[in-house]
Amino acid sequence: MKTHRDDGSFSFSGVSWILKTHLEKEKPSQDVNGRLFIDKQKEATMKTHSHILINVPHASTFIPEEERRFFDEGKLTHELLAMTDHFCDDLFGLGYEMIRFPVSRLFCDFERFRDDEKEMMAPKGMGACYVACSDQTPLRQLTLEHREEILRTYYDTYHQALTLAVEEKVGQLGRCVIIDGHSFPAVPLPYEYDQNPNRPDICIGTDNFHTSEKMVRQTTDFFSKKGFRIAINAPFAGTMVPMKYYKIDPRVSSIMIEINRKLYMEADGTPNEDYSALKEFLGEWLTLIEKC
Repeated sequence: MKTHRDDGSFSFSGVSWILKTHLEKEKPSQDVNGRLFIDKQKEATMKTHSHILINVPHASTFIPEEERRFFDEGKLTHELLAMTDHFCDDLFGLGYEMIRFPVSRLFCDFERFRDDEKEMMAPKGMGACYVACSDQTPLRQLTLEHREEILRTYYDTYHQALTLAVEEKVGQLGRCVIIDGHSFPAVPLPYEYDQNPNRPDICIGTDNFHTSEKMVRQTTDFFSKKGFRIAINAPFAGTMVPMKYYKIDPRVSSIMIEINRKLYMEADGTPNEDYSALKEFLGEWLTLIEKC
């Protein structure tokens, strides 16, 4: 898979995904240093022969330092707390191959359509490059030229990375199951289309071509038996599939798991006492899906 090169570009090499690291001049942190898509320390024990591929696009809080001047700094702390899928890279980090988008969705959202005309969130200022906050007030200034530069550098590269990861699974193992890992706030944010306050514990996102009825049934049964309230495609719908395979190749399956943050996180963004138990449940579920 991807490995770091000093020129800041991507290379394809086998088991670790790392974003181009021209950003490495920034202050290092666990989230930023090396721009890791997976925890390299787990490579020796990673289930590289599993057909499961974990995709975690919204767990990072990192915004490149040179880009922060375009944002309203007074709003960033709140927006990062509200919009980030906190800890999902750890919750879903259960030994399976993972690709993780290494910058905040506020800066670039890999799971939006690139073309604003096709993206339902673009009218809210929350397309592939956000210009509005979750409360719909302005977030940053962005020219069309600047937007295109960001999309070429981050959005396009990550989509290529995901496609290559799926290609590798299909080529080596005959199929790939994408687990699209997310979380959502307990109370709907103002920008969300679904404002139903009665939110489930677990939202399962599906695609009628790439998500089998068996996978949905096993997932629903598993989490229901653990005592969780389940909803299908509500408050969020769909699941990630690279365009190369979308509606074309049944060897690629995908299912989205959205976790209500109240299950594992306090309001201030720290893990709660149920965090470890939830992670164990996710590990049990993934073992089940691996046999699906």
